[in-house]
Amino acid sequence: MNYQKSTQGEETTASAIALEILSSDINIPPMPAAGSKIMDMAQKPLHEIDIPEFCKIIEPDPGLHSKILQLANSPYYKGIEDVIGLKMAITRIGLQEAVNSANLYFLQKFLPNLGDLKGLSAKQYWAFSWACATAGRRLGHPNISMRAQPGELYVSGLLQGIGKIILAVYYSDQFAFCVERSQKLKASLQQAFLDEFGTTDNILASKLMSTWNLPTGICAAVEFCHNPWAAPEEYRELAALTHFSYCIASFSKIGTTGDGVILDPDSAWLVDWAQSPLSKKGLRDKVVNEIIDNLNEKSESITGVPPVEKTSQTDSPKNSFKKKNRNSTKRKPLPPERKGLWDWIKSIFSS
Repeated sequence: MNYQKSTQGEETTASAIALEILSSDINIPPMPAAGSKIMDMAQKPLHEIDIPEFCKIIEPDPGLHSKILQLANSPYYKGIEDVIGLKMAITRIGLQEAVNSANLYFLQKFLPNLGDLKGLSAKQYWAFSWACATAGRRLGHPNISMRAQPGELYVSGLLQGIGKIILAVYYSDQFAFCVERSQKLKASLQQAFLDEFGTTDNILASKLMSTWNLPTGICAAVEFCHNPWAAPEEYRELAALTHFSYCIASFSKIGTTGDGVILDPDSAWLVDWAQSPLSKKGLRDKVVNEIIDNLNEKSESITGVPPVEKTSQTDSPKNSFKKKNRNSTKRKPLPPERKGLWDWIKSIFSS
């Protein structure tokens, strides 16, 4: 397989786009303190999470409180009697699922509304992000013998697509064009972004995330999600597993990023990385099938998006994803027709 590294030009272009955003006059509030705490909890082992503190974060927020209760009474978790208390709801769905759901809720609440574009809806976008994050957490389980931790893989999977929100809100016409082109040609959306913007949403996302005090590894995993071979060596495994999670989510067909191709987990760079346990097909197929079964079972209750069909890794189309040559001609983004978007982001690039 022929893999190519991202270029310095892509980084420079991402910064140039960000500088245009600096002239924004639309105020977006920063991530709330409660959201930061919840995201921090998602990265911790369960035994280190303070349950009373977690409850104190949930209880004052009617929307989040309702979300946890709704999940506990969903078809997947529903028991004989309805749950009406928060602690009982957490007991029923499990602390890990409660923390995961709280993270998904906060990101949906404080990030700009993606809206519904042709070929991509907010509901489908967040369903895909959930699937990617859930796959990532499983890949970090000790029985797979990877060094990356489940929590950091969950967060990197959940955040890997937030650059699309920035592009969709600020460059809506160009973003919609990229999605339409990707789907029409059944080509990679990343390649469409490179052709249209000269950079990718992941590089732009990593710049945003640097202001949230997230670990450097998670920021690197998002930046190099689609080219893990180019990541700094100390973060390469985390980036590779995030990419593998993305491939699994794509293959599951739960939600969408607007991409015109369905990625085959067997096409992931991790498969050819000899030092990875997941380079062994037997283990890889077992893990992928387990993850997809879990996603299919939970998706509708958690995201409201039902699985399209039950797919197993053994049925994977071997040529469903072909690596694209990234030496395409790049052109600068067209000037936006409207001013606005995010004094909130100014601090990202002013340092």
